[in-house]
Amino acid sequence: MKATGRTLYLSGQVSDADIVAPFNPGSRGLVPIWQNERQGYGYVVRFVGAFPGPFPANRYNRDYLLTTYGERDLRTMALTVPGQNMALRIIGAQNGMPPASNDRVIASYSGDDPKDERYNSGIIKHDALVVQALSLGVEIIEGKLVTYYIEMEEFELSDDERVLALLSESSQNVANLTVV
Repeated sequence: MKATGRTLYLSGQVSDADIVAPFNPGSRGLVPIWQNERQGYGYVVRFVGAFPGPFPANRYNRDYLLTTYGERDLRTMALTVPGQNMALRIIGAQNGMPPASNDRVIASYSGDDPKDERYNSGIIKHDALVVQALSLGVEIIEGKLVTYYIEMEEFELSDDERVLALLSESSQNVANLTVV
């Protein structure tokens, strides 16, 4: 694995209309935000944050989880678990599944909330190598959007390293939360 010196910056905003899993979007779920199109390259997340506007009316720095589930994973999730909502279990909104116990949750961002005297912070698993995709676990409250800003460092991978990284990333599931 060799650092390329390239940094990838991702930013955007998501709403409840962007939620892919669960199948019937509500205020909570997973939203795909990035698909790796560079074969032979992996990325390590170095920074997570919000991208709020400068004015109080558009200051959307809401909480989110950063996961390595791709859109295909999310669409499969939405269809394969009758009677349960796998996406809500992954983001910790159903059945008390803590996101910290899922290795495919690689970062968490908490926006500030002056009412609770809580200020923005992020936690990142710096050893997680992303080779396929990223998605956000979000909860949209009162229709407010979730904004994100993510910095990733790029690494060139040999064929063997890429295969090991793909196996490692896809095996980072918890108990019966395996995505087919």
